[in-house]
Amino acid sequence: MADEKKSHKKHRHGRKKKKWVRWVVGIIAVILLVNIAIAGKFYLDAKKAVDNTYKAVKHENKRSSKVSLSKGQPFSVLLLGTDTGEYGRTEQGRSDTIMVAAVTKNKTQLLSIPRDTLVTIAGYSGNNKINAAYAYGGVTGAVNTIQNYLDIPIDHYIEINMKGLEQLSAAIGSVKVENDLDFTNMGIHFPKGEVTINSSNILAYTRMRYEDPRGDYGRQLRQRMVVTALVQKAASINSITKYQSILNAISSNVKTDLTFDDIKDILANYSEAKNIEQVQLKGTSETIDGVSYEVVSQENLAKVQKLLKSALNVK
Repeated sequence: MADEKKSHKKHRHGRKKKKWVRWVVGIIAVILLVNIAIAGKFYLDAKKAVDNTYKAVKHENKRSSKVSLSKGQPFSVLLLGTDTGEYGRTEQGRSDTIMVAAVTKNKTQLLSIPRDTLVTIAGYSGNNKINAAYAYGGVTGAVNTIQNYLDIPIDHYIEINMKGLEQLSAAIGSVKVENDLDFTNMGIHFPKGEVTINSSNILAYTRMRYEDPRGDYGRQLRQRMVVTALVQKAASINSITKYQSILNAISSNVKTDLTFDDIKDILANYSEAKNIEQVQLKGTSETIDGVSYEVVSQENLAKVQKLLKSALNVK
């Protein structure tokens, strides 16, 4: 009888450990683009990978006190996809993809911001595109500009380059998305309907905008679709080999100010954050002094600000 109880306890512990591992991959994928993974007996490998990605940045603090992840308080994450790491690009570059995730215990609001959005960048006079903030001031410049523009605090950031997205796709495996536009990009054809996205075509699919009548908005839609699909696929992974591949991709191509302890707190306190609500900041295309911008009306900006402030419980 004692052996039976011991066996049952061990089995239950094993199931909890496997569930813990899946949630690390799944939940952190939401706030990252598939951020960091693995636990259980792979704890040290996971910690080492996370430690390799850690990079603190100084920026304006818009909160009177730091968010407590251990208490499950709402928090925000700036997600930056930079146009470096592939095609031989090694320069600072610009933030080709800009998303803000407002994470609560129950869900994640995932906002896409057009890269050409007209903004004011502190220290730089005149008109600027929002993706120039990263080019001018790195992550610090991007965080300061975006939190001032959205009038919300940015608590954390996650930056991944193009090569990282490709490697991450290879590690997680192919995903299927419903494509609403027939197009060809980089020599790869994507028919309308269900298409398979993998490491060989993920950049062609997520970076195309010139053939899309919606321009950058169509691209942002495809990016959110792929992120959501990767999250769902990552949450179901049970392969040790895949975990190691994910860690290798992350440690080489991701930078974040989330620590391993932060990730453990997220795992423990935000179990439903994988429920993603997609939000799009929209503007109109205008040419100013010969440069094309996306100009967001105050009305549209105010709606998005209200949504994010409500999620983050800030005024």
